Parts: sequence; structure tokens; C-alpha cells
Amino acid sequence: MSSDVKRVAVTCGGFSGEADISRKSAAMVVKHMDRSRFVPTLVHIQSDGWHAEPSSGEKFAIDKGDFTYLDAQGGRHGFDVVFEMVHGTPGEDGRLSAYFELMGLPYTASQPRTLAIGHHKAWTTALLARLGHPVANAGIFHRDVLEGLSETASQLAQDYGLPCFVKACESGSSIGVTRVDDPAQFRNAFETAFEASDSVMVESFLDGREFTCGVIPSTPGGAPRYLPVTEIIPDNAFFDYEAKYAGKSSEVTPADIDDALTLDMQQRALRVYQDLDCSGMARVDFILHDGTPHVVEVNTVPGFSEMSIIPQQAQVVGISATELISLLIGDALHRTNFQ
Repeated sequence: MSSDVKRVAVTCGGFSGEADISRKSAAMVVKHMDRSRFVPTLVHIQSDGWHAEPSSGEKFAIDKGDFTYLDAQGGRHGFDVVFEMVHGTPGEDGRLSAYFELMGLPYTASQPRTLAIGHHKAWTTALLARLGHPVANAGIFHRDVLEGLSETASQLAQDYGLPCFVKACESGSSIGVTRVDDPAQFRNAFETAFEASDSVMVESFLDGREFTCGVIPSTPGGAPRYLPVTEIIPDNAFFDYEAKYAGKSSEVTPADIDDALTLDMQQRALRVYQDLDCSGMARVDFILHDGTPHVVEVNTVPGFSEMSIIPQQAQVVGISATELISLLIGDALHRTNFQ
């Protein structure tokens, strides 16, 4: 193999309800990777072990001591760079990135502290509010909220308004999210959220159209650039798991809004990306409430499946999936070389 051809580990799976989506994202990355520059290997991250799946389709146990594996002939294989596609834990919460830092391996995602903050919805919202970004009124709760909920439900409704949302703080893809229209629904909403996370956020309802904007590097190691804005029109009450992955929404790229509002959202997405110290690709979700785009979520390891939004946005500005993958790998290599 030429030294110019890089060996790329494409991580997928994980320990959360997003594992299936992660595998779909990773499969698309492998499918569209430029074989003249890169040799991809799927690396399955599972609770019962990590396994490499090269193009032969066989699976071999990863040695976590050095992130290598032995093939059937006893040959040892390592990697030059990691393309991170584990949504949820342990990818999107920064644990894998921290591991790759220790291994000295370049990786496409943001640094561990950015991922840890971005994965925790309440932390993200609180930090963005402190930095002056418009966000919903929100609070963080733990399991003890269930003890006196029959007495406090009315106060919660007063504090956050109805409808409002109860969200698992540390999950993605709208897992563990419930819309609450009546105080009697709080208990079920909290219990559902606590199944996905140890901490839960209550967030005021923002009435308005939903949009999202991706941000990627302009060049390997270059300044970030925004992508076109997409409007999301969910068939359900909000942009939940089914809306994202079961075709229960319509997505319009570029969004049918005027140039001034488009640029406003793009610049806001870019500022959020920079304020959170993101790297690689990220996506910022908005709700247009009372004429102002409010940030509702930051996706630091966004999907890359056939249905995912960032590849769609990139395509609109003439960046193919293959070009985007090459850009993100090149950026990861550049960032490591200049640390």
C-alpha cells in the first residue's frame, strides 16, 4: 500500500438507541469514500467488544491497548485516522475522542470537551444562553423530581408554560423526548426521559417553523463555512425520531425563506460552532420564534446516512458525499499535524 493511501477506521454502533442509525451513517461513509486515497474499515463499537470489519466482511477483535487488530493470517493492522460515526454514547459524548487523543490518532469529530458539552442538552442550552444566543427557557432535573411530582407538576407548568418539552439530556435523535400538554403528563414524560439519561431537561415550547444549518471546514485546516439552510416540516407534533428516520417529515433545501433570514441563520450557526469550539462537521437546529431563530440543538456528530441532512446541504452547493468525506478526513489529519 502506498504511504499516500490512508487507512481509515469508520466507527459505528455504540451503546445508545442511535446505534442502528450510526451503522447506516458509517455504511454510507464507507460506500462513498475515495478508494484512490483511503482504505476504509468499519469498526463496530459494542458493549461486548470492539470489532474491525474490513472489506472481506470478516470480523476481528480490536485490541483496545493500541487500536489494532490481527487478521486471520496473524497480520496486525492499524489505522492512520478515524472517521467517527458513533451517534450517542460513547461517540457523541466525547469518550471515543478522548481515547483517540490518548492513542495519538487523528479523528474527524470535535475534541472531547466540546462533545461532552454538546451531548448534554441542558449544558448546551445554558452555555449558549450565557453567550447571548437566543434559546428556550429551560431547567435541569434529576430523578428526585419524581418524588413530589403530584404537588409540583402545576408549578412546572407555570414555570415553563404549556405545551413544553421534557427531554433526556444525554441522548440524540429525539430519543426520550415528550411533548407535555397537561400537567398530568409530566410523570410519564419524566419516566420516559430517565430511561435514556440520568438528567432531564424541561424546555419551554417555541412556536415556529423548524430549520437546520450545517457547518463544515472550508478546506482541511481552514476556517469553518456554513451550508445552505434546510426547513424541516414534520408530520408529527415535532421533529422526533420517526420524523428524522422514518420519512415522517419533509425537508426543503434550500429553505424557502428570504436571503436576509437565510444569512442570519447561517451566521448564527457559524457562531454557535465557533463558540462551542467545534471541529469537523456539525449541525445547528433552530426554531423561528417571534421572528428570531432560537437554537434548540447542536448536533456534533450528525448523521451521514442516505436520509441525512448535511450530505443533502453539501450537494446543493456542489460538494459530493465523496468530496465531503475526503474534506473531513483531510481536516482531521491537518488538525493533528498542527497541534
